[in-house]
Amino acid sequence: MRSVAYRLAFLGAIALVFFIASGAESATTTLDAQTIKAGLRTTTVEEHGFVDRVVGLAEKGVLPPQLVESTFQWARKKPYFRFQYFKRGLILRAAKLGISL
Repeated sequence: MRSVAYRLAFLGAIALVFFIASGAESATTTLDAQTIKAGLRTTTVEEHGFVDRVVGLAEKGVLPPQLVESTFQWARKKPYFRFQYFKRGLILRAAKLGISL
């Protein structure tokens, strides 16, 4: 009986460590134009310019960085047209906040 309690306590401690580590990782995520461009596989000058503009607006505080980050994470999971998903999704989500892109 005692060994079962120790095992459960050990598993709980491991789960707690993973929970804390995953929270710390997401808190340290930085908004970087190069990372976004690579994740979305941008190719044209217009695509690069849009990403640079959005990152600049997020750094200035005009656009919430969490909005850009979450839209990027969603769009990069798409199999095709990642940049188009990112751009259109971000424009729609920003419009709901009253921000025109």
